[in-house]
Amino acid sequence: MKIAVLFANGTEEIEALTPVDVLRRAGVSCDLVSVSGSFPVGSHEITVKADKTIEEVNLLDYDGVVIPGGMPGAVNISNCKKAIDGIKGLLDSGKLVSAICASPAVVLADNGLLTAEKATCYPAPQFINSLKEKYTGEAVEVDNNVITANGPKSAMAFSLAICESLGVKAKF
Repeated sequence: MKIAVLFANGTEEIEALTPVDVLRRAGVSCDLVSVSGSFPVGSHEITVKADKTIEEVNLLDYDGVVIPGGMPGAVNISNCKKAIDGIKGLLDSGKLVSAICASPAVVLADNGLLTAEKATCYPAPQFINSLKEKYTGEAVEVDNNVITANGPKSAMAFSLAICESLGVKAKF
């Protein structure tokens, strides 16, 4: 099992690194894939070293993707054609697509990729408006192969929901 966790300049670090940590503790092969070069800088000025760049991967080789939020990280991911095409391919293949904070709106809904009937996001009006009637306001929402969450405070619950969806358990 192999999961890609996307990262861009401006990504909310806790929303990317918590899933990486939890998935690796569960024995899942997990690549931190940057759309902003090998050393992207998160929204709190933390520089991370990506395992791979988007140019080096085919997202369809993964069993799923994690799309963290943060601004302008979500916008930077949304503006990356290869990432959007890969996410669409994963959805079309019925593979796991998970997004947190701004990304359910900015990356998924704004690109016509929110296939879930129920979803959540960071509770800012512009993001809620993107989700329209699909917005539930829950901390974490699981709808078939799409998992969404509302922001940094839900990073651990989001990560554990991803593990549950994959049928694995993190060892703490």
